[in-house]
Amino acid sequence: MTLLIGTDSGLYRADDVPFERDELDHVLDCGVVTAVKSWDHTEGVFVASSTGAYRSVDGGETWTDLEVPVGDRFWHAGQSEVWSILATADGALYAGTNDPYIFRSVDGGETWTEQKGFRELPSRGHWESPIDPHYARLRALETVPGRPDHLIAGVEAGGIHVSRDGGRTWSDHRDAIVDDVHQILPVSEDVWLVATGYLDHDLENLGLGHAVGEGGLWRTTDAGESFERIDTGNDFSYIRRVFVHDGRVIFCGGEEAPPAWVNDDHGVALFESTNFGRDFERVDFPGEPHEVIETWAVYDGDALCGSGLFDVPDERDDVEGRIMRRLPGEEDEGPTYETVGRVDANVSRIEVV
Repeated sequence: MTLLIGTDSGLYRADDVPFERDELDHVLDCGVVTAVKSWDHTEGVFVASSTGAYRSVDGGETWTDLEVPVGDRFWHAGQSEVWSILATADGALYAGTNDPYIFRSVDGGETWTEQKGFRELPSRGHWESPIDPHYARLRALETVPGRPDHLIAGVEAGGIHVSRDGGRTWSDHRDAIVDDVHQILPVSEDVWLVATGYLDHDLENLGLGHAVGEGGLWRTTDAGESFERIDTGNDFSYIRRVFVHDGRVIFCGGEEAPPAWVNDDHGVALFESTNFGRDFERVDFPGEPHEVIETWAVYDGDALCGSGLFDVPDERDDVEGRIMRRLPGEEDEGPTYETVGRVDANVSRIEVV
């Protein structure tokens, strides 16, 4: 098995775990990696990044630019970026940018068509990025298990939106959940988990600051019609990703948003639940008290995760990325996490191929 490691300085490849720093191959110079994904129904592995989207069919050794339409937005805004990528079982590819637009390809990425129905969502005028005040990020694109024509889009910051016809038309669900959506994890047709951050447009418009929302881990049991927060009372509620493994719900949260990470004015905590979120137990991990676990994957039956301070407004050169392995521990003890590799850049995504 091969581990692909997305960072804020491109994509790395490890042929084994654990690994030493000099055993890594820098296989794709693509700027900031925003997604690394593969699916059983589609050949290859896909990367989304600040320079575009790419595909490899040889385990990550070589890459083809899918030429998603990014282009120049306006003279003051620079280029668009690809923040999410999705392959569906019918052979279609979808890419989400930070304008945000959704593009669809039915010929393996040779040509792309914008899904213009996404532009027509009523709440679109309220969307905003925490970095770029004019263009939100389409952070998440997912399919609904058992409903192949149903797509879910998560906008940072602009809530969740659902299509029931392969992306042609969309229903607006912004009012059902907080604005700052980082990740959507569909567990079943009707049950999804959502990791969120602190950007709340309504509070900001009242003059209460930019990052003052509640964040947290949210769950829907009715396919996005309503959401409830399941980590209520958690102070570490700026959450980038949630992961389900071996019957456990796992997430890492920060007690402040990324502007505070520049000077380590924040703390982080890792939590696990064995009862699908009724309660969570805090677990120690390497990299505390400041490194944020951003990504998860399963490698040879074990859960791996990657950490750093990814997506910090003023990038720090003194923070390295870390890959950790989760060990279940003895029956009467909790799990432990061990470092199995270091990377010269902050780790944003990992994928096993």
